[in-house]
Amino acid sequence: MRKHLGTIVSLAVLLSIVALACGQRPVTVEQPPPASAQVSTGASVRGGWEEDWERTLAAARKEGQVNVYANLGPEWRQAFIDVMEKKYSMTVDALMGTSAEIAERIMREQRLKINNADLVLSISASNFDKIYQPAGVLQPLEKMLVLPEVIDPKAWWRGELTWLDPDEKTLLAHREYVAPPTVINTDMVKPGELKSWNDLLDPKWKGKIVIMDPTIGGAGSSTLAMLAYAIKDWDFVRALVKQELNPQRNNRLAAEWVARGRYPILIGPSKGDVFPFMQAGAPIEYFTPSEGTYSSVGGGGTIAQLKGSPHPNAAKIFINFLLSKEGQTLQTRTTGFQSMRVDVPTDHLDPTTVLQPGMKYYSTIEKGFREKETELQKEVTRIFEASLKK
Repeated sequence: MRKHLGTIVSLAVLLSIVALACGQRPVTVEQPPPASAQVSTGASVRGGWEEDWERTLAAARKEGQVNVYANLGPEWRQAFIDVMEKKYSMTVDALMGTSAEIAERIMREQRLKINNADLVLSISASNFDKIYQPAGVLQPLEKMLVLPEVIDPKAWWRGELTWLDPDEKTLLAHREYVAPPTVINTDMVKPGELKSWNDLLDPKWKGKIVIMDPTIGGAGSSTLAMLAYAIKDWDFVRALVKQELNPQRNNRLAAEWVARGRYPILIGPSKGDVFPFMQAGAPIEYFTPSEGTYSSVGGGGTIAQLKGSPHPNAAKIFINFLLSKEGQTLQTRTTGFQSMRVDVPTDHLDPTTVLQPGMKYYSTIEKGFREKETELQKEVTRIFEASLKK
């Protein structure tokens, strides 16, 4: 039986090395299973991997299924159910939900000592740091990687696998998306009028910029936090806030304001809410300043294995397939996000989500940013709230 937590409505890879004076740099993008279900250790990964793979596959078919908790949507779910059954004669029992719902369920199951999930594909960097890592519920994943095309560093942007915890290697990122930081009305902003973040400080834009409310988290807060941390600095953020930014909490309404010409510029747009206006022919387009923007893996861009995984061999097969060229291609086609693999095509993706040569991308999974994110967002809130009182 397929289970659901709720309705699902639905790399960055750095194409250039980002190493600025601010010091921000990209992330290089246990409890044993029950004795009755011992997983192949993968010790022969780099020599005789075929034997390891065949032995694991035979054991996986006896286990019969793999239980996956994910927030990747129904199209992804059905595609992976179908392909795993066809290729490996394995059932994928996929429980879908939001990242928050899945985290809550896993923590509840852990408290009750219930080992139901094998794999989790819904762990954001924030949830990892605040929930999963402190709870110690994930087991090292590196030993599960077998296929040569998976462990080959040349197959991945950054020239290596991207672990959010490089020492323990329990959470692996395999996709990362770009969040276009601004949307502009092309009837109100002349071509070439905006090139740099600094151009937003021109007095002509004072009172004419709408921003997704940075006091409640989300894209507005993340944009200002990354501007302060890596792209620019706190002086720039303070100067930008002095432009009398207009906060909005409704993503669709903010997009509509720009599409209809009420405001020429929006900081922190929601792609899902901007896209319908683009489709309808509204004079709006994304704008990424020359200094760059930030990227995130989101929850669905990572994979982890829980301690006490009830089907460890089936989990091992699933992990390797997901990280293969075939698996990542299927993932991009069913989710619309670029893979961290260099050999996965992007011609079917929305161009605004594909990383562009020469553009700088600052990753929210970078450890230094993650360690400071809470304090950065508190300072963003303080500065913005102070500006509203003036």
